[in-house]
Amino acid sequence: MTEADLLKEAERLSALLAEHAARHDQDTSFPLEGKEAICQSPLNTALQEGISWLTFGRVISTLSRGNPSFGTVWLMHQGSGITFLALPDPAQRAFFSAEFRRAAWFGNALSEPTSGNMFLMPHQEARRVEGGWRLSGAKRFVSGCEHAQYLLTNALCDGQPGFFLIDKDASIRVEDIWDTMGMRATRSQLLHMQDTFLPDSRRLVLDPSQPNAIAMGLPWISIGLAEAALAFAIGYAKERTLPPENKPLAQMQWVQFSVAEMSTRLEAARSLAMRAALATDRREPDAPFLQLQAKLVANEAALTISTSALELAGGSGYLRSRPIERYVRDAHSGPLMAWSAPVTKDFLGKALLGLLPPPPQG
Repeated sequence: MTEADLLKEAERLSALLAEHAARHDQDTSFPLEGKEAICQSPLNTALQEGISWLTFGRVISTLSRGNPSFGTVWLMHQGSGITFLALPDPAQRAFFSAEFRRAAWFGNALSEPTSGNMFLMPHQEARRVEGGWRLSGAKRFVSGCEHAQYLLTNALCDGQPGFFLIDKDASIRVEDIWDTMGMRATRSQLLHMQDTFLPDSRRLVLDPSQPNAIAMGLPWISIGLAEAALAFAIGYAKERTLPPENKPLAQMQWVQFSVAEMSTRLEAARSLAMRAALATDRREPDAPFLQLQAKLVANEAALTISTSALELAGGSGYLRSRPIERYVRDAHSGPLMAWSAPVTKDFLGKALLGLLPPPPQG
């Protein structure tokens, strides 16, 4: 399947996701129809088979246009699952390659309740046992974890961060905490680990020069959301008529200005995300820096565009019967996801001013 074919497939799935998005938001339920559809789709193994990072980003934005909750969950599944390539044991690599191809689901269980943005630097200590380590602790915001068979997790092992692919077994308990303002369908629950086994054979040897799928994909969630908000604003402006002449709202100059500003912000965010993706494809040394900038700009664009679209729709947009109020709520998640907007700005500013070394590639 060509990359153009994969983008068409993403459009097909996006329409399915959009059809059910409001219900999942209202019920705080997981988009199972989206999971089932993508597990049968060539999209699910495209990253494993060498899809370009630019096309991967565009797939994320297309899915997120249909339902940003699902775009988020699928990105976490892809980013966690593909880490099997960093397993040093060939037998384990072969096992997880087969599991990934048969559409086993993966969760990203790195964030600790007290770690904030520093999810790559765990605080919880594992204890040494025969064949590996045992961890008792908690991981939060684990998107789609109720459907995961495997988890990417981490712990301090003899004082050093260790990363593992583990079974989600009976030692792991899910606590239902996910009653949120937005991104309600991700069901990003809290996991409690009680003496959970972290096998040495599944300890990852991460290469900082290799791209990180989640860091690369995060800007595209906000881009897809912004695309949906702009499409709503344009459609509403054309269909809404104002008395007494029954002229379309689109004929008002302030509406034209607003739509023009929304489109320009979106194109700027998309262009930077494409620049970051191309830099990642080419393994350019500034790719991680560009990824952070792209996330920052895309997050802000989604917030601004969705809010402007809500203002354009007025009271009608405030009703749950219109999707724009959901877009506004979902857009607030981007700047909160690690790295959050303040942490990103702090890092970028210090790096530009020469106050810290540049980030490792990936």
